[in-house]
Amino acid sequence: MSRANTFDLIGACGLVDADYPNLFLPDKLWRVILADESRDYIPWLNHVLNSPSVRIELKKRATGTSGSMKNIPQNSFLTISVFRPPRDEQVEVAHLLDAWDRGIRQLSDLIAAKLRFKRGLMQQLLTGRRRFKEFKEQWIEHRLGDLFKEREETKRTDLPLLSITGDRGVVPREEVERKDTSSENKSLYKRIAPGDIGYNTMRMWQGVSALSSLEGIVSPAYAICIPRPAINAKFAAYLFKYLPVVYQFFRHSQGLVDDTLSLKFHHFAQIHVHVPSVEEQLWIVEIFQSADREIDLLRKKLDALKTQKKGLMQKLLTGQVRVASGGRESPVSTASGGRQPAVSPEMTKGKP
Repeated sequence: MSRANTFDLIGACGLVDADYPNLFLPDKLWRVILADESRDYIPWLNHVLNSPSVRIELKKRATGTSGSMKNIPQNSFLTISVFRPPRDEQVEVAHLLDAWDRGIRQLSDLIAAKLRFKRGLMQQLLTGRRRFKEFKEQWIEHRLGDLFKEREETKRTDLPLLSITGDRGVVPREEVERKDTSSENKSLYKRIAPGDIGYNTMRMWQGVSALSSLEGIVSPAYAICIPRPAINAKFAAYLFKYLPVVYQFFRHSQGLVDDTLSLKFHHFAQIHVHVPSVEEQLWIVEIFQSADREIDLLRKKLDALKTQKKGLMQKLLTGQVRVASGGRESPVSTASGGRQPAVSPEMTKGKP
């Protein structure tokens, strides 16, 4: 368990399920063991310590003025109260939650595999190494300045404020930051329209660009690119995420150190890329979009599974739902005549 960390990670813990001879922990980590292994089951306690209610309690007890380094005193940690069922029930609860964890890990591994497959597709399809048999024409080398022109339209304060993100695309600014830190005078903010590609001039070397489906204004720190007829905007959006192209953005960025690197449009325009005909671009886009749809569906399933586990933890670790031998769940009812708990005696509340 981490006894000192950021506010979000303070108290983070994980179960060590194997022995590591000669292992020494840094002084920022605790080795937490059971006081009585015949009374409690350590995998159950691991789930308890990772439950939302205990995580909230750990954050409440964190001390320190620095937001980047909070601490939990040992005596404060040991006084946290948790619900404790009999050991046999602890084992059943742990087995149920372990099953959810396995499902989450398997789905996460599948998503990672799909992302690796997509990266392989990009390497093949964005370089012309693999072609559709319907297309025979050679790919043509272009300057990006021949494929895009810059949109420099300003003084559109009537439009909503947007933000360009590296992973979520172009989104309303309030979805990124609750507090509006932008300048009060937005007359110099740039208009971006559906079909434009915007990029952060300070972070284009990290691949922060996106195709917009919204109309609005963005910070002057962004460059707005309007596709010309020889380039499809969706194809370009994928091309700009391809690592060798991102490296070109890095090479053409100006600045002494990474924190000051900037890729203005006139430098962006000098970069050379090879692209196929627009028709072939559209075929390639369809392949990538199909892969994206599958990945998005898997991510939604993963989010649903994590939400289910969170709700299950709330019920199983507080006694709202009890389990009997074999993992059968039984709701606890306080109403007269309701079903009785599947395991006796009742859960007690005590220190971990």
